[in-house]
Amino acid sequence: MSPRLTLPLLGLTCLTWALAAPPAATAAGRDPDWPCVQILVPTLSPGQIWAGDPVEGKEGAWRDVPGLEPVLKQALDRSADEDRTEAAIGRFADTLGVQRNEVLTVLFAAVFDTLNRERGEAIAAIQRYARQQHALLDRIDEGLTRLRELPQTSPEAEALAADIAWQRRILDERRRYQSAMCDQPVRLEQRLGRIARAIAAHLD
Repeated sequence: MSPRLTLPLLGLTCLTWALAAPPAATAAGRDPDWPCVQILVPTLSPGQIWAGDPVEGKEGAWRDVPGLEPVLKQALDRSADEDRTEAAIGRFADTLGVQRNEVLTVLFAAVFDTLNRERGEAIAAIQRYARQQHALLDRIDEGLTRLRELPQTSPEAEALAADIAWQRRILDERRRYQSAMCDQPVRLEQRLGRIARAIAAHLD
């Protein structure tokens, strides 16, 4: 395809992307580095999920509780069946005595600390992705500006048009993964909520 035909096509695609991206960011917390339609909540607090005793300062206390580590690993295993995880929590709770609530709170504190940290890492990855996309779009726009200033049939224009087309393919390829990336924090929130309910069901 000649640069004369490539230029309008590239400009239209970039314009479409540029017009589509800001509304999502605006609707999702007004953060230009947040491309998802889901509302950006940077951090979670235990009180949003947990109605039991406070968990602050108990994140690492699980190491001092005999028998808790296998249950914690089961709860944090992404491949584990949900029913089996809930059953493991139930069996563990049945072994507890007067310290049941305290120990179960420690279990939730460890789960919350781990999954909330993973959620933060997922959000940071999405923001890095968005910055990379914006930077790539800026490079494409800069290339288009230079292309308009060059003789359309010159070798330089042909090479620049090919480079812009390649960058556009990278941009579009990365965008295919955006939905899955944006779903990751939501999935972690849902998983955290399920585990919190499973633990809370055994509180006295």
